[in-house]
Amino acid sequence: MSRRRLLLAVTAAGVVWWATGWPVAAGAAIAAVYGLPRLLAPRSDRDAIALQEALAVWTRRVGDLLASGAGGLHQALARSADTAPDLLAAPLRRLAARLSTHGPEQALRAFAEEFADPTVDEVVLALLLRLRAGGRGVVEILHAQATALDARAGLRREIEADRAKPRTTVRTLVGITAVMVAGLLVFSRGYLAPFDSWTGQGVLAIVVGIFALALWRMHRLSTTPRGTRYLAAEETP
Repeated sequence: MSRRRLLLAVTAAGVVWWATGWPVAAGAAIAAVYGLPRLLAPRSDRDAIALQEALAVWTRRVGDLLASGAGGLHQALARSADTAPDLLAAPLRRLAARLSTHGPEQALRAFAEEFADPTVDEVVLALLLRLRAGGRGVVEILHAQATALDARAGLRREIEADRAKPRTTVRTLVGITAVMVAGLLVFSRGYLAPFDSWTGQGVLAIVVGIFALALWRMHRLSTTPRGTRYLAAEETP
């Protein structure tokens, strides 16, 4: 994916430079290829929602396995990898492998480190506390966490739906601006002649910088800040 994006960025810069002869515009084309998808269609919140939903399914499954009396927490964690959501399947298989070679606490901490996410830390911390307390009440804790995770994921989906409206407006404005500039280059090149000078390039750099700063600020305002982790990083076994 990075090679494809690099090729696209170089191609876009070459085309823009050929069409305009402006180095600032070529640099802006490279920045647009790398930055616009992240600013106008961020994946962080959607990924966080998907992780919360997957964790809710998994924690409920572990709780059900424990409630069935099929084994202790060690066995439930290992068996849960077979029916886990796709997002958690590979990490849970590694967790199951570590459970057989390391202690459950080390294995669970390594699982949390793979995601480095506060939501995963919450589930792992609850399991660690239950392990140290002898496993009492772990089924109730897991089911309560699964319910809470489902509720939080639902709320975040509603928030994302509201945020989609201003993002669509911004994408429309960016598209209109790009079409307008392209139209001026094709049909009224003389109108943009002042930008051919070095002074014009300096002015263009300022305009592009202000535009990029506005997009970045919009992105920051419409993105949920990443929470603080509860578990300190340790060396992964």
